[in-house]
Amino acid sequence: MSEDLSGMTESAIPPAYEVYREARQPIGLSSDAKRVKWALEGLLNSAIEVMRSMKYEPDIPTEPYGDQTASTTIWHPISRSPLTDPKVSSVIVHIESIEDWEDQWLEFHRSCHHPDENGEDPNEFLFGDLPDYDPDEDEEDEVHLLRCCRVDRPRKKGETLLVNTTGAFLTIHDYLSVVHPWLLGQREDILGAEGDLMKNEPLAANTKLMISYGLPDQVNFNTEEDWQESMSEQPLKIDLTNGRSVWEQPTDWSVLDGLTKPTPLWWTAPKDHQTRR
Repeated sequence: MSEDLSGMTESAIPPAYEVYREARQPIGLSSDAKRVKWALEGLLNSAIEVMRSMKYEPDIPTEPYGDQTASTTIWHPISRSPLTDPKVSSVIVHIESIEDWEDQWLEFHRSCHHPDENGEDPNEFLFGDLPDYDPDEDEEDEVHLLRCCRVDRPRKKGETLLVNTTGAFLTIHDYLSVVHPWLLGQREDILGAEGDLMKNEPLAANTKLMISYGLPDQVNFNTEEDWQESMSEQPLKIDLTNGRSVWEQPTDWSVLDGLTKPTPLWWTAPKDHQTRR
């Protein structure tokens, strides 16, 4: 049974984002947060722009998120808006592609060589013990694949970031000012996790990636072209009460948890499996 959090007073400090999710209460990005156009590059005031609406319209100019002068930066008015609706006091942010990187890499490479071949070319592939082996998370093998195709296993790369409010509720600026530099610090791993895992080829260093965050706790990435295409379309909302789909802006992206797992940027479906547009 879900817990009703709707009776909170306006003056009360709102709960953490995870409290709403655990209580199965609707929560999503605010309308202002959905106007953010966010690139994984540069300083905050230049990496982020503000769209006129929640839909990307290439013919309509965006507004700068930060107006830089010689001595100070004036942030766009939406910087003070709530990040979520309803408001929260904090959120724990995950980079899904990095969290999944090790498992995905193993899926592609676990069959390349057999442990009996170990030692033939340790630079090419290597089996051995995991010093930080976790029986609850790691595969149940006597020896573990540590390197394949001359690339080391991307071991335990995932980490999370707790973003707290600096005031009465978590604002868009509270979120962006902390998450953006955190992501920049992991750009190399992001390029690796989003690259071709079969060939162990990361995305090119000069790849322009756009940040997508349909849920505030899950950060995903798209090429600029794919981001523009996805943001030009009205998102699909699933009506779970009768199974029908209606074209409207979702207010609670949590209902789409099972449908929004990102596809690696390098992967292209066979023609007979591609979604018809």
